[in-house]
Amino acid sequence: MSKEIFEKNLKAMEKWYPDFAVAIRQGIYEKDDLEVESETSWDGELIFKIKKDGRTLYLNGKRNAKEPVRIWMERIGEVHKYATVILVGIGSGRYLKKIVENTDKTVNILIYEPSMTIFLKLLEEVDLSKEIESRPIAFIIEGMNEKGLDSIIGKLVSIETIEFLKQEIHPNYQELFPEKTVHVLRSVEKRIEDFFINYNSGALFAAHLAKNQMQNMGFVCDGYNTKTLQKVVPYNVPAILVAAGPSLNDNIEDLKKAKNKAFILAVDTAMKPLLKAGIVPDAFVTIDAKKPMKLVEVDAAKDIPIIAPITANYDILKEQRGKKIFYFDGYMLAQSAYMEVGKILPDVSTGGSVACSGFSLLYKMGFDRIILVGQDLAYTNNKSHADGTFQDVMPHEETEGMIRVKGNYEETVPTISNLKVYLDWFKMYIEGAKKHRDTLRVINATAGGAYIEGTELMTLQEAIEQNCGREVDFAECIHNMESEFTPEERKKIIQYLHRIPKELGDIQKNAKELKSTYRKIYNMCCSGNIAKEGYLKLLKKVKKLSKKCESSEAYELITSTMPVAEMIVKSESLYELDTLEEEGKAISKQGMRYSSMTEECAKILKEFAEETLLPLE
Repeated sequence: MSKEIFEKNLKAMEKWYPDFAVAIRQGIYEKDDLEVESETSWDGELIFKIKKDGRTLYLNGKRNAKEPVRIWMERIGEVHKYATVILVGIGSGRYLKKIVENTDKTVNILIYEPSMTIFLKLLEEVDLSKEIESRPIAFIIEGMNEKGLDSIIGKLVSIETIEFLKQEIHPNYQELFPEKTVHVLRSVEKRIEDFFINYNSGALFAAHLAKNQMQNMGFVCDGYNTKTLQKVVPYNVPAILVAAGPSLNDNIEDLKKAKNKAFILAVDTAMKPLLKAGIVPDAFVTIDAKKPMKLVEVDAAKDIPIIAPITANYDILKEQRGKKIFYFDGYMLAQSAYMEVGKILPDVSTGGSVACSGFSLLYKMGFDRIILVGQDLAYTNNKSHADGTFQDVMPHEETEGMIRVKGNYEETVPTISNLKVYLDWFKMYIEGAKKHRDTLRVINATAGGAYIEGTELMTLQEAIEQNCGREVDFAECIHNMESEFTPEERKKIIQYLHRIPKELGDIQKNAKELKSTYRKIYNMCCSGNIAKEGYLKLLKKVKKLSKKCESSEAYELITSTMPVAEMIVKSESLYELDTLEEEGKAISKQGMRYSSMTEECAKILKEFAEETLLPLE
């Protein structure tokens, strides 16, 4: 045992989960009866040897421990920046190290380790401090905190991110812990099936993504985007990004002095407190597909220009009388419409929050002085948001046990994992932005909260006095903004949108045939007499029909509404089945579910597209 490595790992854990580290130090756990030894593989890697029930297994391969990890990373492919990766078993940490090394910090990682003995051996012999410090990795360890497994899965596997989900089993864990491995996979599958139940009960548009895209296309056709905004708003004055952190209440009155002397961009959650204080921002940004309407249900907000991706909540956008300004968020319907006339919808980087998107927008618009207000990224005074956002007076919350980070005006302040991810994003983005534009200054005038590396600390009053001199009528600038599209281009885009219902109809037809093909495979496997040639022929047809569905531009509308389809198919493939017949039945059963859902989803979306896109003119 290396006490130095053990302490280093626990010190890293304290950054995120101090109570977890304390429990390990104090021995508040139950060990199992496994015997775990460490050895060196033939290619020089630390490996673990497990003895259980008279058997010996190597978790990482006795001879070659490096190559399997490399092949595994190639197999799982690119991991989306908002993905959740669930790894069943940690072994000697090689797979976890590779995941951290090859993924963005916004990727959520859940480690389920069914053996406390293996986990302790890992902490004692493998330095994981760098990986643990890089992001809040969720460790669920049998014998310690396994009761929190379903809760953590419920938080990490959401309808918005489920299409990016990766779940992997560490080599030999299925053999060592078959029941516990299946339990984890079934917990994930149960979470996924809950979404299917919602779909089948009439809540097919729970994610709102496809629905919002089609409804918002009428606004997209007006041709306003963040590039057209950049052309009319002068950027040789400061910009102020107003978030809804709890300290906003402390300096909101000072914002009045910046009106027409800085471009004031608010996040949607900050709208009510600002307008109540008599401050009208020049624009506000919203991104969430399900953002509550009550956050912006103020009549004065309706005349303020709104900046959003196409997936943003349509119910909010439709209430706006001000200009609706779009940017590309990765969903292709709006981008394809732009490409139809040889143009590109500009993008905005995001770290997952509306404030991150707002900051990226201001940087890309060319502002060299960006002032942050209400960007606490922490529970200042034990509150999550400013008063007047979700409630007139936001409640004080219990912060004991939260992550502690460096504060602007306090040694440390409490925060939670997703806010810490946004904090890291600001640090990374500011660092990169300054490398490309050394004139950039980011002034943090937040009256509390977490320290953002790369910013200058200043009171809001000081920031305004030192930077806000020239007056600009930003409302008039935006009023004069011209459309990206000529009348001919707009007509061509609408013709493209009118083709979407037919494409969805074609997907519906192909999915129905795909379901029939899967059923033939299932029946063949149940008959006990598989003809290899016929089996392969049906599989070839499955591949062809799947490709026809997925190659359609309208297919992304399906996946954004039914992102669980691929995961449902994949979930069964993780179980090793004894015979070709059993494997074929498992594949075809999941295939029938997938194709049935695709068919039903295409049918509903086709009807919705006919209602929303065909009337456009």
